[in-house]
Amino acid sequence: MATYNPKGASNWEAGKRGFQSALNPCQQVGLLLIWAQNNWKNSIGREFLESRYRVSLPPRTLTAYKSRFKNFWNGRSSIDDMADWSDFRGLIAHGVPERHLASLHAMWRNIQKICLDVGVIPINPTYRSLKWWSYVAEYHGAGIKIHSDIQIIGDQYMVREMAADMVGNFPVTDDIDMWLMYEPWVSQENMRRYLNLIGEQKITPIDWSTNGWGLEIADSVERADQYPKGYGMSVLNWLLATSPEPYLLPSQVIERYSIFARP
Repeated sequence: MATYNPKGASNWEAGKRGFQSALNPCQQVGLLLIWAQNNWKNSIGREFLESRYRVSLPPRTLTAYKSRFKNFWNGRSSIDDMADWSDFRGLIAHGVPERHLASLHAMWRNIQKICLDVGVIPINPTYRSLKWWSYVAEYHGAGIKIHSDIQIIGDQYMVREMAADMVGNFPVTDDIDMWLMYEPWVSQENMRRYLNLIGEQKITPIDWSTNGWGLEIADSVERADQYPKGYGMSVLNWLLATSPEPYLLPSQVIERYSIFARP
């Protein structure tokens, strides 16, 4: 995976020339997609930020984001279109292996159910997001079994790639790649090895908090009925971003630290 220097980011991302981003890359990509998929309605954007992240932006800031996002969207490629599940040739052409389609669609159904249960509008998966869900499933599915983990990690790749595309750079993924390579969530031995390499500055520790977590948090224990309406996703996003054990899988963090995941 390629890397880029964040210092080379555009004005709207880096905050130069008077524009300081109030949202991390995950929030920005999510806002862009939910807007684009719902006719750029301001109310949809506000609801998305408040329900997922408990973020309220002034109208002028929201308008500034929309203007920048529309400029990118007008020049986008078809990879950021909503995936057409019935267009099998199109899915394959966009890098989504046919053998993963059934499991990917099951993941999407689960996300829809959870979003409906907590009263929020789901982001439809794009060809880009399905490509990255497939990437995680294909190369790391032996060690990552839970669909929500595949979805969240895949979304992290997707967010970084899309955010980099917006500013004409290459995505930073070295920290995710090394985390997946050493699998510190599997055992104490793996964790010690991973932490030692970080301490020796041979690898970069995974950083979820800077870029944000997945666009839709799909709780692996499927207890969405316990989430207060419009509250569960913001809690889970916060939990995953502030976990005392940041090198575990998302599902492990939720199971250990979320009161919503307990029977």
